[in-house]
Amino acid sequence: MNKRLDFMCVGVQKGATSTLHDILVQHPNLGLPNFKETHFFSDDKKYEKGLQYYFKNNFKKSDATFMGEIDPEYCYLPKTAIRIHKAFPNCKIIFILRNPVDRAYSQYLMTKRIGRETLGFIEAVYSENQRLNNYFSQLHYSYISRGFYTKQITRYYNLFGKENVGVFLFEDIIKNPSKIVKEISQFIGLPDYDYDYEIKSNVASEAKSTIIRDFIFKPNKLKKYVGKILPTKKIKDRIMYKLYNANLKDAKKEPLNIELKSKIYKEFYISEIDKLEALLGRDLSSWKN
Repeated sequence: MNKRLDFMCVGVQKGATSTLHDILVQHPNLGLPNFKETHFFSDDKKYEKGLQYYFKNNFKKSDATFMGEIDPEYCYLPKTAIRIHKAFPNCKIIFILRNPVDRAYSQYLMTKRIGRETLGFIEAVYSENQRLNNYFSQLHYSYISRGFYTKQITRYYNLFGKENVGVFLFEDIIKNPSKIVKEISQFIGLPDYDYDYEIKSNVASEAKSTIIRDFIFKPNKLKKYVGKILPTKKIKDRIMYKLYNANLKDAKKEPLNIELKSKIYKEFYISEIDKLEALLGRDLSSWKN
């Protein structure tokens, strides 16, 4: 079994990582995890099981000539960068960045859609610091803090070297996916392939049934019982994944109020975007409201 990763796309959440995954997974010589996000390096319980568990339980194409993972949890939590470097010090790191205000709102809508958010957006933003007191909260309620990209990228620069960290933009991959995927492929050393770029990833949706949604995402006795009678967690996860997708219906995305967007930018991100421009050496004026 191949015990190395050639690249790791570490984020950001709601930054077109699903689009990148759904394109790259078509490559016949590339091995990606069976499910897009393993959370192996961010989840302490999974990480403690070791790399043999990681490869055995997550990769179907264990004989692929090129291996990678795409998991946007990995840029946000500091411990994950250290863990990834310890396991794969020579792998290439990919970031896809998005306007942090748009990213925060998109995460909020996702968290609300799966039934984990009851607060309004602005209330959730101002409650964030009080809520981020455990791993679960960090996963779901980190709307603003995930947008401080400078320290996240610097963390990976310091571990892997700036030359091994590629930074791309959400707007670019949405506008011209073939161009950006080619740039990413060249950066990580993946041979060219004739991809289908017409795929649609993470289309705005909502649950058909809130009962089924809550069964999937909230602790309950029935789910615990089902987990006991199924032979492996992998089978349980696959069933839940299929049930989740079957329970989705198209939804109209509620746009973020322009005044509110400007308020959040001015309050949280003015200096952050200036620092990010200096770090990356590129113009991000389109993010400035």
